[in-house]
Amino acid sequence: MANGGISVTPEELRAAAGAADAVSQDLQAPIAAAERDIEAAGTAMKTWYIGPEMERVAHDWGMALDKLSKRIGGGDPDSAASRLRRTADGHRFNEDLTAQSFQVR
Repeated sequence: MANGGISVTPEELRAAAGAADAVSQDLQAPIAAAERDIEAAGTAMKTWYIGPEMERVAHDWGMALDKLSKRIGGGDPDSAASRLRRTADGHRFNEDLTAQSFQVR
């Protein structure tokens, strides 16, 4: 940190993006298991009074967990990992542009 500011290199941003992708990937199996379990509970309780509500909850939670994973990492342009990569690209572009302005012509 210089003068109380924040200093982050593009490499650090890319590393953070890679970590976000890894977290998203690591969530895939637990999310799939949770979806299967809650869907099975909804199916098992289908004939009960609460059955339709369980099926709705299973659907909603499945969608929410999928969205969570996509917001963290992966190829989704709105994911945290994608935004970190775009920030790194912008940082590098700005540095290159600034360096060009100081070149003797």
